[in-house]
Amino acid sequence: MTEQFNDAEMARLLSEEEHKLERLRELVDSACEEIIRGRLDRQEATVLAQRVRRQAHEIIPDLMDKFDLIYASRFERLISQYIDERGSGS
Repeated sequence: MTEQFNDAEMARLLSEEEHKLERLRELVDSACEEIIRGRLDRQEATVLAQRVRRQAHEIIPDLMDKFDLIYASRFERLISQYIDERGSGS
């Protein structure tokens, strides 16, 4: 049995998905900016990335494999670039 949606229902569903993705983008962008500022140590940055992942799970529970594929390496790269490099010269 297939579900059929009228135009209004489809528009509402698309709007909800767009809102979820916008919230996710805001979370990720904010965390990335915090890491780039370089005021966190590695542990704090890692906890921040983990917190964003938990929040993402609340927003897009069925898409966490994609979240991990896209953002896990991004967070690790930013931590290495902006935190580890800063700390290595001290």
